[in-house]
Amino acid sequence: MTYSKHIISYLVVIGIISVALALMVVAPLSAHAATCSFTRDLEFGDIGEDVRCLQQYLNGAGFAIAASGVGSAGRETTEFKTLTQEAVIRWQKANNLSPAVGYFGPQSRAKYQALVGGGSISVPTTSTGAKSTLLDQIAALQKEIAEKTGKSTRSEDTPSSSSGGTKGEVEDLIRDTIDAIKDAEDEIDDGNADAASLTSARNNVEDAKEDLFDAVLAYFDGDYDDAYEAADDAYDNAMDAFEDAGGTTDEDEAEEAIESAEDRIDEAEDRIEDADDDVDKAEDLLDDAKDLLEEAEAAFDEDDFDEAIDLADEANDKADDAIDAIGEDGRDVDDEYEDILDDAEELIDDAWDDVARAKKGGKDVDEAEDLLDAAEELLEEAEEAYEDDDEDEGDDLIDEIEELVEEALDSI
Repeated sequence: MTYSKHIISYLVVIGIISVALALMVVAPLSAHAATCSFTRDLEFGDIGEDVRCLQQYLNGAGFAIAASGVGSAGRETTEFKTLTQEAVIRWQKANNLSPAVGYFGPQSRAKYQALVGGGSISVPTTSTGAKSTLLDQIAALQKEIAEKTGKSTRSEDTPSSSSGGTKGEVEDLIRDTIDAIKDAEDEIDDGNADAASLTSARNNVEDAKEDLFDAVLAYFDGDYDDAYEAADDAYDNAMDAFEDAGGTTDEDEAEEAIESAEDRIDEAEDRIEDADDDVDKAEDLLDDAKDLLEEAEAAFDEDDFDEAIDLADEANDKADDAIDAIGEDGRDVDDEYEDILDDAEELIDDAWDDVARAKKGGKDVDEAEDLLDAAEELLEEAEEAYEDDDEDEGDDLIDEIEELVEEALDSI
């Protein structure tokens, strides 16, 4: 593929923004093509000087309204009728615009502006079926441009005129938005959500693409404030689509991990309070768990969700250790019973892990969570039964726990 000096220079300027667009080499405009300023969409039946200019442009660009007579070069009119519509359709097909129905709307106007501006950019459509395979294509293109020019395709971080983002920030946000749209489309394709949620997800994806399109146009106009705002809206809509389709974000996972650690710490606290003997070791472990939980919450507030998840998991483990330590220095339970209780606790913990994975996959786990909550309550009762040397009651409760866990797993 070859690029003119003008095209390469243009691509270097737009930098990572080009990820939002499919690039393609197109035939150059005719030297006689008119330059118009379109302030409205044009369609069959419209009348105005902008229609005349559109006809002049089409005639000059090789998509003649008519070979002779009314509508031909030099005899353009102000009326958008059948011949104009047919010429627009030919122009749209030649420029890969869809649907090519002769309606000169936002996509066509943007494509026109890109062409008369000297670029070779194909404006993206907002069809859900048009999967975003552009990242691989554009990465190869950017690499080729860099090799030919010796320059990066990343724009300079020039400040915007007011309160929006810099060029670089706009470009980063658009790149993140494209990734978010792709993730949302993948989740929609997986079909893990119900029909209503998938419909909502598709609508949000369409909104995200439209906002992204606005962001690109604003970027081309040098209005980085509007570009950043539109890109931010696009990102929010893409993330809404991702969650509607059943996707779980890092923020969701972090929040869930923190809640799980809080519940486990509360349980450890209750067990320590109920213990009759020395529980110094358990209390020390519980203090460690609480410190880790505070660190996890601080990381969450700073949007460091990966760190928050790791710290919350550590807090959960420390709370488990605290509960186990109660049996070591405070629980009056025979070793045989302690092993039974430990096995039951491990069974419940493993089931919680399975439920968490199912929830991440978009499944309804409400029933499973209720059953596991009930199993944990029975585990406490079983422990009390064994402490009272009521082996039969304890064994019966353990059997019930196993049944509840099995039901919970079956429900997902």
